[in-house]
Amino acid sequence: MSENRSGDRGSEWRPDETGIARNDQVGDDDQVGESYSVRFRRANVPGAIITRTAYPVKVSGDCEGQFLVRVETVWLVYRDPTDLGGTEVWSNRRAEDENELYETAAEAERAALNVASELHSDAGSLTWDGLPEWGQSDT
Repeated sequence: MSENRSGDRGSEWRPDETGIARNDQVGDDDQVGESYSVRFRRANVPGAIITRTAYPVKVSGDCEGQFLVRVETVWLVYRDPTDLGGTEVWSNRRAEDENELYETAAEAERAALNVASELHSDAGSLTWDGLPEWGQSDT
């Protein structure tokens, strides 16, 4: 995503007031437990939101009985920040798997909560400028 080019504090991503939210199914069919998400906002771009969600998944293929944590990042732009469900104009998403494997779904779910806690305190690593990618020049 785009780099944050502004130096003022309003251009920093910060977790919103919900903190770490516990959710149900947000991942694909391979999700095997609760998910934990953190929503980030920027004061200078009120219609832009980043949501990062960690959830346990069953490893597919030859690794029977192993689980890992998937982190899904969703970048969203809305016309009206008070109506998130009805005014979305752009979004993008990416899912990445953490490297550590767990023997049980319960262990992976506890790890997902720990990952969400780390995400909550790592807002400073978010660099997106809050603008839809299709609205930017590639030159």
